[in-house]
Amino acid sequence: MNVFLSYLSIIMIKVHEACGVYGIYDFTHRSIYSQVYWGLVAQNHRGHQSHGLLTYQEGFHTHKALGIVPRINTESIQKQRFELPGHVGIGNVRYGTSGSLEESSLVKDIQPSLAEIRNTKVAISFNGNIVNISALRSEVSKSFSLNATSDAEILSKKLCLELETRNDLSEAVKQILIAVEGAYSVTGITGEGELFAFRDPLGIKPLCIGFSTNKEIIAISSESVGLDINSLNHFEETVKLGELLRITDEGIRREQLTQQKRRALCSFEFAYFSRPDSILNGSTKYVYEIRHKFGKNLGKQCVQKNAIRNIDVIIPIPETATDASYGFQEETKLKLDFALRKHRYVFDRAFISLPWERAKILEKKINVLGNSIYRKNIALLDDSIVRGDTTKSIIQRIRIAGAKKILLYVTFPKIVSPCFYGIDMATFSELIGVDKENEEIAEIIGADSVTYQTIDDFVSAIGLNKDKLCLACLTGAYPTPLAQKLADEKKASYQKGSDERKRIYE
Repeated sequence: MNVFLSYLSIIMIKVHEACGVYGIYDFTHRSIYSQVYWGLVAQNHRGHQSHGLLTYQEGFHTHKALGIVPRINTESIQKQRFELPGHVGIGNVRYGTSGSLEESSLVKDIQPSLAEIRNTKVAISFNGNIVNISALRSEVSKSFSLNATSDAEILSKKLCLELETRNDLSEAVKQILIAVEGAYSVTGITGEGELFAFRDPLGIKPLCIGFSTNKEIIAISSESVGLDINSLNHFEETVKLGELLRITDEGIRREQLTQQKRRALCSFEFAYFSRPDSILNGSTKYVYEIRHKFGKNLGKQCVQKNAIRNIDVIIPIPETATDASYGFQEETKLKLDFALRKHRYVFDRAFISLPWERAKILEKKINVLGNSIYRKNIALLDDSIVRGDTTKSIIQRIRIAGAKKILLYVTFPKIVSPCFYGIDMATFSELIGVDKENEEIAEIIGADSVTYQTIDDFVSAIGLNKDKLCLACLTGAYPTPLAQKLADEKKASYQKGSDERKRIYE
């Protein structure tokens, strides 16, 4: 394994999000390089594979690199500001749920993605996954040579084709909303320097809008923390479903291109992906408040089952279970101890490491404080169980440290179906919960018991109706037709023991 893939193994243990996007426009024509940079830094948690910045001033100017958005010194900032001029820009941090993991391919897949045909140019920053990607790839390959391997390249070239054909951005995006099935939040810049943004018709991926106090700057971000860090605290709301946001010196145009009866915001954002200090689309609560409620719900379950008498201490798996542990402690009145500590400088959210590597990687990532665990009965809180490998490795280490009993409480309900919308859990065969009872899962991962939050409690804590969330991975009911068809077909194949490909919709 080469050095680069060793690096990837360290940063990829659990499941991963596709990307974080950013877009910004300064109506006074000041340089926006710094704001794009900081908007991406605030969303580094959404993508550790690569990052990219693109600005516009009489053409596109780009900076792309592998890895997270780094700390840079004053000299580097000045240099990049010179190399990336302009008052309009977009940026991206990426995890790849599509495309190759070879280093050469990862370099080609760094966003923003640019497309050009004849006199038409467009650049986009993309977060999501496209379900009908094979058909779209066949279509765009008739007009373009395909250099990258990601969905973003296909979407940018599809948009470029529509823009070339129709010579109208609104009509081009309308065709995208009709033709492309999947999850996508997009910020982009046309060849004329117009900033735009849109989401898939169901709003599966988050995308919010913020302004400076004097309305001289507007920005679009996957999460509200990308606005906060640039003091764009005049939080407008979200990019609406089926809406195209267009920004030029003439002002802001908001065009409703399609009508949609329901929305389906990704429920996993609340349990795992988003920063605790973000506010997600449609919610009035910070993510940490919702996770705190998750913990209270699980604490109530613990009390109702009279499990308190079997617990000495509550221990959360860092970091997304930490807020839930406070809620669990409030309900149970049990002692809370942070006996699992995360190594700050070992990058997190890994997802492609081989099974035999994961335990060793976790030893680098999480330190177990044995004195707090020895001869204790533990209520262990985790945000989710996908494959079970990560949780199993942590539990093994807690056992070695001398724990007597481990009662596992999980904030995200049991995952029983794959995700086709941008989470790296694309097959039935990799999901530990697909056909196993809680007792079987506990035995496999080495816990004495496993308790999941119920779907109803989970939805209630978020504060949105079920029909405003995507719960497909929990229920098997998908909000788009092709995803449902493929899931039904592949579940039947899985039950017959057939092999599954990594992305079963390809």
